[in-house]
Amino acid sequence: MNYILGYILLLGYLFGFIIGFSVILYSIIYYVIERVAWLKYYIIFLLSFAFLLLIRAVKLLSFLTVPSFMSSNIFNILYFFTFSIAMSLMLYFIPAFLYRFLNLKWGIKENITYILLSVIHFVLSILGILIKFNIYIFSSIIFYASITYLFVIGFINYKNIKDKTMKLIVKILGIITIIIYPVLIYQLILYRRDAADIGSMDITLVLFYIWWNLVMLGYLSWYFINIVKNKNIFTKDISKEYKEDTENEKKERIEDKINLTRREKEILSYLLDGKTNKEVSLILDISLNTVNNHVANIYEKSGVKNRVELVNKFSK
Repeated sequence: MNYILGYILLLGYLFGFIIGFSVILYSIIYYVIERVAWLKYYIIFLLSFAFLLLIRAVKLLSFLTVPSFMSSNIFNILYFFTFSIAMSLMLYFIPAFLYRFLNLKWGIKENITYILLSVIHFVLSILGILIKFNIYIFSSIIFYASITYLFVIGFINYKNIKDKTMKLIVKILGIITIIIYPVLIYQLILYRRDAADIGSMDITLVLFYIWWNLVMLGYLSWYFINIVKNKNIFTKDISKEYKEDTENEKKERIEDKINLTRREKEILSYLLDGKTNKEVSLILDISLNTVNNHVANIYEKSGVKNRVELVNKFSK
């Protein structure tokens, strides 16, 4: 790789990190608001993926600034060790979020299976570093065979996704993966001996990371824009319809729209005021877990999947 292409690629990594960490930040806020079970595992997957790319970016930076350092044994051992950690984490957290996202059973059996796969992958990777690098191909086969299996699982259970917007997002991400994933397999398995070098694999990884996160950034931005917009519409409609009512009368009319318990009605009013689950737990002096359970019941009784749909329902 020449230096011009190297600096262009480094800018690509920088742009990817800006987009990626924006998605991670938005995902954390989304989780705080919605408390979706699969999302915390997805966030860790994103962090692992970012960590993996950071390792490659550090290697590229070393190539551009201190080329002699790249040839040292200490640098290469540290590089492959941290790279193996990132890959092993992804091997567990990708299925951990995917199973929950698709509403598939994630019990002790599945948990132990993927923990063992992650440990085996890590051990084989370390043996490949310490004994002979060619053994690293076995850990790569485990990783990509597992990811391919998960891709098939996702394709078969795609119908389990009820939310139309999320279904569209998954379809777009699936197309991106179908296009880029075979290229990664080709580069990382068939040409494993060159995978440590800076080159085409980095271009593929950066493109994959950027496009994936741009799609997710678009979805999360849409979600937050709708929360703000629907909250404003809801507030405007309520003030116009009930301008002569007292505050208590307003709440009673809102809560009577669906059949809820007294506590659920109380929590609903705070949700429509824009309060997060954490804020509601502090206001009512109850545990966050209790609030999460009540919110889940409100969603189910209202026939909605998230806060945007809840506000939409009550703004009509």
